[in-house]
Amino acid sequence: PNTMTTIDMTELDSKGWRCTKRLRHFLPKGLGLNIVISGVFWFVSVLGHFIEKWSYLRYAGLVSVAFGIPSVAIKAYRTLKRKHFDANCMMVTAAIGSLLLQEYDEAASVSFLFAISEYLEDQATKRATKALDSIIKMRPDHANFVGPNGDVQIVPVESLAIGSLVSVRTGDQIPSDGVVVEGTSQIDEKSLTGESLLITKGPGDIVSGGTINAGSSPIKLRITSLVEDSAVSRLVRLVEESASNTSPTEQLVDAFAKSYTPTVIVIALLMCTIPWLFGPEMGRKWTMNGLIIVVIACPCALTISTPVTYAAGLAATAQKGIIVKGGAKLEALGSVKTVVFDKTGTLTEGKFRLIHLEIVGTNKQRREVMSLLSTMEAPSSHPLATALVNAAKAEGVERAENSQVLNHTILPGEGVTAIVDGEEVYVGNVRLFDRLGMYDSLGDDEKAKAEQWNSEGGTVGFLGVKGAGIVGMFCVADGVRPEARYVIDELARDGCVIVILTGDGDGAAKAVARAVGLPLDCVQSRLTPDAKLHCVASELGLSKRSGSFWSKKELLLFVGDGVN
Repeated sequence: PNTMTTIDMTELDSKGWRCTKRLRHFLPKGLGLNIVISGVFWFVSVLGHFIEKWSYLRYAGLVSVAFGIPSVAIKAYRTLKRKHFDANCMMVTAAIGSLLLQEYDEAASVSFLFAISEYLEDQATKRATKALDSIIKMRPDHANFVGPNGDVQIVPVESLAIGSLVSVRTGDQIPSDGVVVEGTSQIDEKSLTGESLLITKGPGDIVSGGTINAGSSPIKLRITSLVEDSAVSRLVRLVEESASNTSPTEQLVDAFAKSYTPTVIVIALLMCTIPWLFGPEMGRKWTMNGLIIVVIACPCALTISTPVTYAAGLAATAQKGIIVKGGAKLEALGSVKTVVFDKTGTLTEGKFRLIHLEIVGTNKQRREVMSLLSTMEAPSSHPLATALVNAAKAEGVERAENSQVLNHTILPGEGVTAIVDGEEVYVGNVRLFDRLGMYDSLGDDEKAKAEQWNSEGGTVGFLGVKGAGIVGMFCVADGVRPEARYVIDELARDGCVIVILTGDGDGAAKAVARAVGLPLDCVQSRLTPDAKLHCVASELGLSKRSGSFWSKKELLLFVGDGVN
């Protein structure tokens, strides 16, 4: 007997959907099935082009075009509505022209390869946007406001006023800049500084908005700035402004594309029309050449890649705690051939500690010397000054609150001076005391000891009182940053000339040079800020003279911590 098979369309649709879902699982994210199908049929059509007995396969190019060109055609239509003519329009024109000439495999090539390029462009744009979004998300949207009665309310960060008390639990973001008033915890500042090391913060310490309480204890802090003025908000604004600042290359590409595209279209149009006056064979040949011109002369690679590259670069550097102010500055980094480093706080950690303290003569006792050093260095922001103040505190010596300090003056590249209780006091390096004529009166033993400290890599300083001469000498040491040698090696591998300029003595400067693997002739020491400026100017002069007329402009990068 005849049997009839019943087909359940619902079940068939369900199986087809499951099959499509499985196929999507193996495809790269964002790659549509239409592009895959277009690629498969393009490959089949190419076989028909190269294998004569399979010439019928070239018709597979029609299927490839049908799946590959619609998305491009939609964009081309929108562009034409705005009375513009871009790369999408050029590709659609080339595909249609190839179809009219019955060059189906060529039409398939244009459709599939441009669809692939659009997919790659879309992925690059998404990565750049994702990086920018991750920076914007650093800005918190709510805070735990502590009321007058101690009750905690969750409020929008925009409602926080200066002086508000907020609670930050473990794992929470700090809503805005503030000062810790209660509790001690570890703060993750990687989002702002790029440093992965957790920083311990307690009462009186300043914290920045957008950083995270990564410790095990909650803290309370008093808000010191509105959320729009916090460190993370300023960072977001800087990145957004940087991304909107176009570089000279971007401006050149945009200007070039505006005049270049119409010119190419006019030339291609002439190639596709005039030769037909000389016969069908000539017309067909030159029409194909005209379509080829449209494809190969398309400026999409330049117009698309340039802004995407800059956006991705600016976002990537910002995520590492580095703000590059616009594409022009990012581009300039590629032309750097000479890198000048400051030493203290740049190649070194800037965390000095007192190693030696020697009393000279009998005019002052140790506690008096420590008290004078603390009094003289307390107003200074230099890391070396902080080390001396901390050393005095560690010995239980505080700066004399009742002392009268007048005319406290920083002597650039030398030290500081002030009148303390009527005595003219100086703290500084050998250069300062050489100038004052006090160093010559120092005993040979003290000079030998200072030279030894210097040769061991320490920074040597002196305390002197007018009329009494040098009454104390000290040595502080600073550790080299763990990443310094890697950075120097990478720059050297890229062909950069590296120079260290420092105000410290020869011994300390050469010790750092040896630690980071630099030749000693790349170090210049005992420099004042003005002398550093002259050195930079001379390096720039050498760089300019070494280049030829046609060579790319070479730039100099100065890296420092802003002190001296």
